[in-house]
Amino acid sequence: MIKNKYIWGVFGLLFIIFTGSIIILPRLGLEASDVNFAYVERVFDQSKVTTVNITLAESDLTKILEDPLAEEIVEATVEINGEKVEHVGLRVKGNSSLSSVARMEDSDRYSFKIDFDYYNGEQNLYGLKKLNLNNNFSDATQMKEYVSYKLIAEMGLPSPANSYMYVTINGKEWGLYLGVEQIDEIFIARNFADSGGDLYKPEGTGSDLKWISDDIKDYPGLILKTNVETSDQSAMINFLAAINHGGDIASHVDVDEMLRYFATNTALVSLDSYQGPMKHNYYLYEQDDVFSIIPWDYNMAFGGFAVGGARNREIDKNEQVDQTQNPANKNADVPNRKFMGMPGNQKLINENSINFSITTPVSGTTLADRPLLNALLSVAEYREQYEAHLKEIAINLLTEEHIQSITQEVAAIILPYVERDPTKFYTTEEFKQGVSGENSLPEFAAQRSASILAQLSGELVVEAETGGFEPGNMRGIMEKGPDNMMPPNLGENNGGGATQPDFNGGERLPMEPGGFNNNGQHRGAPGGFMPEEQRVESGGQIYMETVVASSAVLVGAIVFVSIFKRRKYR
Repeated sequence: MIKNKYIWGVFGLLFIIFTGSIIILPRLGLEASDVNFAYVERVFDQSKVTTVNITLAESDLTKILEDPLAEEIVEATVEINGEKVEHVGLRVKGNSSLSSVARMEDSDRYSFKIDFDYYNGEQNLYGLKKLNLNNNFSDATQMKEYVSYKLIAEMGLPSPANSYMYVTINGKEWGLYLGVEQIDEIFIARNFADSGGDLYKPEGTGSDLKWISDDIKDYPGLILKTNVETSDQSAMINFLAAINHGGDIASHVDVDEMLRYFATNTALVSLDSYQGPMKHNYYLYEQDDVFSIIPWDYNMAFGGFAVGGARNREIDKNEQVDQTQNPANKNADVPNRKFMGMPGNQKLINENSINFSITTPVSGTTLADRPLLNALLSVAEYREQYEAHLKEIAINLLTEEHIQSITQEVAAIILPYVERDPTKFYTTEEFKQGVSGENSLPEFAAQRSASILAQLSGELVVEAETGGFEPGNMRGIMEKGPDNMMPPNLGENNGGGATQPDFNGGERLPMEPGGFNNNGQHRGAPGGFMPEEQRVESGGQIYMETVVASSAVLVGAIVFVSIFKRRKYR
């Protein structure tokens, strides 16, 4: 006969399991299969322009517009496609775009970041915690970033969800933006099998990935975004040692993914990146000591940030920008260029960009000063893979026909909004020129792909314009005034050979608050709260099923004990 104490022992064990399921399970991180990423379709619907209505106190709006460089976060309510989310964090964002617009007298067209979980760590919009609204600064086509992410995704690289959005603030039209998903723990869970690794945003000292020491504190520009309290960051030190000291790269790097990234970046001549003087606009993600690279920020792709660190610009001498235009005349189809040095026409097609070197694919720096790229291209096998990816891009993706199909599709959707936009930096006509014609993205693709194939065959040999240009951060540069800012032209030669000013660095860019609370602490694992209808195979559903099952077992145990005791004492 089973002793009574054993029965109560089993009962106690079941009670402990039940209690543990309630307390412990919600604290566990979610795998990609546990989360429903409904926001990809419900927020970033690329078949239309999404309406984003932002409401905040007028005093808060005045505060952020009067001192935008402070990037102060204010509380707002955001309505997207009729779905309203209250108590969200809102701030302006950007580097060159932020500083440039701040210097303009007739524009408040800043980029913005919406932080849905800033005040409530469990709040999100269909799983999305952060949304970037990019103002298409320095891009007359308004399509460079959109097209770039298309090609990046087609190359099988992790790419943030994105779509066009028309923004209003307190009922006033703010214009057409590109909405872009934040690279954070949610993005990682959606794109990687293991979502528990270290995510870095390189920006500043150490972002070139050159060896400094084996102390991670000597790399303040390698900003850790996840596992802030728990990671010893030894994987990063091992990674840096391998690429700088001739170690086994394949043990620390997802080689083929990195090669696809650098091939795509090179084909797109995207030099406001690791391959350019600013050595930023990318993320690194570590899984089991192996690092992947994540693309970011492509409004200056297609040669917008040119060879040698200068921007490819050419002023149409026949067009004069009216510097006395009335700032209040927001309905006029005249771009906001005052104090920006923005010319009447962007020189999209130019020899420096079209024939950007594929053998030494850096600008304003040297391969030796970009050890990750240098380590990969120094291995004959990896260089062959890199060249094979370039050939694939030139033949199948960066073609006139393919890019034309994308630009025409985009134009059909956003042209009415471009025409309506009261704050746009460029005219509607300049936008149309980017869709097709001799100064368009398809024409750039046709000429760039031809150059890539000619360089691969040896028919064309291009010497890289390294220039040794190593500026400080953008905030420091902007202190020198609009004439010396990046990305506007730094010399008289539109790119290679341009004379470079002497930069002395400047204060390091502040860490973005995204992913952290007011105390600088990370706000936790992916998943969080989702609306009830979105809990399909979500962590919430799994948790509830576990609690229900545990409850059923507990009730069953109580019934069993009760019946057993009745039979015993009959």
